[in-house]
Amino acid sequence: MLTHTQIWAAIDALAKRQGLSASSLAKKAGLDPTTFNRSKRQNADGQLRWPSTESIAKVLGATSTSIDDFLGLLTQTEWPSRRVAYRLLDETLARSLDPTGRPLHAGWDEIAFPSPVDGVLYALEIHSNAYAPVYRKGDVIIVAPEAETRRHDRVLIIDQSGQTDLGVLGHASATHVHYTPFSDETPLARPSHEIRHVSRIVWASQ
Repeated sequence: MLTHTQIWAAIDALAKRQGLSASSLAKKAGLDPTTFNRSKRQNADGQLRWPSTESIAKVLGATSTSIDDFLGLLTQTEWPSRRVAYRLLDETLARSLDPTGRPLHAGWDEIAFPSPVDGVLYALEIHSNAYAPVYRKGDVIIVAPEAETRRHDRVLIIDQSGQTDLGVLGHASATHVHYTPFSDETPLARPSHEIRHVSRIVWASQ
């Protein structure tokens, strides 16, 4: 699965390989110099922005980079480690998140995770086998509360009572959130007003 983090890391790696900054790379491709700035990678509300296919095509043309080379950067880029909030996934999780789904300062430890600093991430350790065989006790998942969710994404769901669930997102309509929990694989349709957060799981240690 291609992630927001991967594609921006590949653009940064291409700029570095060319001996350029992200701004200079954009300018070389005939784009606005601010096109690849970090400030453009998410909006004021924290929603992630993706580079357009046109921008990527212009950059590849300007640097004589093939699609295969760019795919290599997507899969081989080494990312610097950053520290992300970490705790067990248990019944008290909801009390450790703010109204937007981001970690509060209290009640969290930290772990290192290799990723560019371009959005809020936090880590949860699975403390039982309730989600087996997808996740087992001791697995760690990385959650991106600001990331856009799409059909078939693995997600963390927290309802208004504070209960948590993990599953695969079906779709979110105006009235319901449809998903299949890992615990029993029975598709559910929960009324939207019962759901507090639906956050994308972007990585898991398995």
